[in-house]
Amino acid sequence: MPSPEIRRLPVWGKALRLCHWGMALATLLLLCSGGLIRWIPERAQELDDIHFVSAAVLITALMVRLWLLLAGKPTEQLGALLPDRHRLTQAWAVLRSYLALGKIRLPRWYAHNPLWAPLYLLLFVVLLAQVATGLLLLNHITLLSGFSLRHLHLLGYFVILGFTGLHILASFFHDAKGDGSDISAMISGQRIFIVEPSPRQPPRDDNVVVTLDPAKFRKSEKP
Repeated sequence: MPSPEIRRLPVWGKALRLCHWGMALATLLLLCSGGLIRWIPERAQELDDIHFVSAAVLITALMVRLWLLLAGKPTEQLGALLPDRHRLTQAWAVLRSYLALGKIRLPRWYAHNPLWAPLYLLLFVVLLAQVATGLLLLNHITLLSGFSLRHLHLLGYFVILGFTGLHILASFFHDAKGDGSDISAMISGQRIFIVEPSPRQPPRDDNVVVTLDPAKFRKSEKP
């Protein structure tokens, strides 16, 4: 029986990768500097400087990423993150694999993880809220419509902290249990795809079928 064919195909553009790593680095620095201010107040000025510079990097990367949602490549646009029937089926398969600690096979997909894609949109909203509340607090505005901006900013901090931790764990999980090389793909822009050698045989599970045609990837159907 012939061996499966392994292909490396470009999926992520340079702009998206720069945004991803810029947002990742800035977010980590913001989380660390924001959390340490309470523990080492004698370093508050230095931590504030790191916080402000990191916030500027985050705002720049986030604005570019939001622009890519409208005018980027197909894998970068809003439609690539919105769920449909097939993606919801795949998202459930991903979740089952998580709960089974990898004993259930991960489905295959072309670009975004079908479970995490809608969460990325939620993350963008939370980041925008953090930017807004941070700028208001910088201008000594602490209340808005009766809500404490400090509490809202702190809530966003914990949401982003939890998302970051889970995202890092999931990325390592995918590389350990899957075959899509998710971590290296965000560096090189290319993902690995394994093509089954016997097209005459029906697929074992619709969740593991993926088209390798970038123009059709959003359909997530067999070629």
